[in-house]
Amino acid sequence: MNIDLHTGARAFAMASMSLDRIAMSPAFRVEQFEPKIKKGSWFLTREGKWWVKYPTEECRAIVETAQDRLPKDRSFVFFDDAKSDRANCLRAGYFAKRMAVRFRKLFSELDKRSWLNEKTRIYALGDGLYFDGKPIHLFRHTMAQYYLAVTNWSLAYVASLGGWENTEILNKCYGGIPEHIKAQIARSLHVKFDTMNLNTAAMIQSIKF
Repeated sequence: MNIDLHTGARAFAMASMSLDRIAMSPAFRVEQFEPKIKKGSWFLTREGKWWVKYPTEECRAIVETAQDRLPKDRSFVFFDDAKSDRANCLRAGYFAKRMAVRFRKLFSELDKRSWLNEKTRIYALGDGLYFDGKPIHLFRHTMAQYYLAVTNWSLAYVASLGGWENTEILNKCYGGIPEHIKAQIARSLHVKFDTMNLNTAAMIQSIKF
């Protein structure tokens, strides 16, 4: 769950993570395979696209802990290598479904009355679609909301990290940059042309020399 909250991976991308696609240095990097994005790459019999992601140091600590607990000859993070792409694809799918059942049960036991307010509750829980039908996908939406907030709505960065092909999707689905963030950014910017001499005569004179 923690890795998913840092990478925003869809269910299959999360379930099929392989250890040889995780690098701790020189920069912490995770590669996840998204079959939803058909780009001509193949992994475990499915067509899609590899996404290179650079999660936070907190995520690195989680991954390192997971690696230390796994057998040294392990190929995949969440299941043993069945020695065939087809079998491994089935194992990844089975793991994703099993985790969905587990999260669905956990979500059903939450005290929804304890949430801060109605808006927060709707934002996090939605209309029940993800809680009841696609609980793992809920982490993808949570990741988007959280990372947009902590990066002052850096749409390009969050799109790259989470595996969205463009910022249009984030802008449409998550509301775009809030007005108070635009105002905050404007107050913090100090660009060079604010102090330029805009006197026309002075500018012409400087160009001559």
